[in-house]
Amino acid sequence: MRSFLAALSLITCLPLGGFLPTEKELQRCSNYFPLVGLLAGAVIYFPALWASEYLGGGVSAVLILLMMEGISKGFHLDGLADTADGFLSSRPRDRKLEIMHDSHTGTMGVAAIVLLFLAKYSCLSSMMPETAALAAALSVFAGRFALTAYILISHYARESGLGKILYTSRPYAGTLIGLIISLLLSFFFFGNCLFILPTLIFIVLWNGICIWQIRGATGDTIGACEQLTEVLVCFQLFIVA
Repeated sequence: MRSFLAALSLITCLPLGGFLPTEKELQRCSNYFPLVGLLAGAVIYFPALWASEYLGGGVSAVLILLMMEGISKGFHLDGLADTADGFLSSRPRDRKLEIMHDSHTGTMGVAAIVLLFLAKYSCLSSMMPETAALAAALSVFAGRFALTAYILISHYARESGLGKILYTSRPYAGTLIGLIISLLLSFFFFGNCLFILPTLIFIVLWNGICIWQIRGATGDTIGACEQLTEVLVCFQLFIVA
């Protein structure tokens, strides 16, 4: 239970009082990211449905975007921005890691965030109310599942760092749980188990890109994986709709 609470405290803004996770609990918490994603998706589904039905169009899409990012206080946006700054800098590996470690956000990072929001907004604003709410909930879940699966198949690129604690133990159980939940949701909502396939392919491809760029993963690439998975799922629902 405490490892689950550690996962909640790490990747959501849900209030947990004075709870402070220990290092051991943080080491195991990635196993619970899919369950946290399922909970977070359920939390935003009905507010997103209400916004889509009664506000509609662009206004509801903006509110849904705020909910999707607000559930984690935009925690993973910084990872996306830093990854874009590093990967698109055309510098050697070590310099890319230095750029990603820098707390300042560069031009490529700003562009990545803007394009991310435009992609999500375009998809959500073009959907029917029920589909937009479902897209928000499923993308929030899939993004957190992607965190666990990506941590499982990747290796950490730095000697030390904030994300290294997540690589102390491999989240085999969490990935299996997330995969089972994904298959059940896919079958329940779409009548088949293929909806999760693009996400799994993307996680593998993203790991390959990170190895090519910096020979592994960092906390920033983990966050970028989550955000890009959300875009992918929103686009899938847009196609289905």
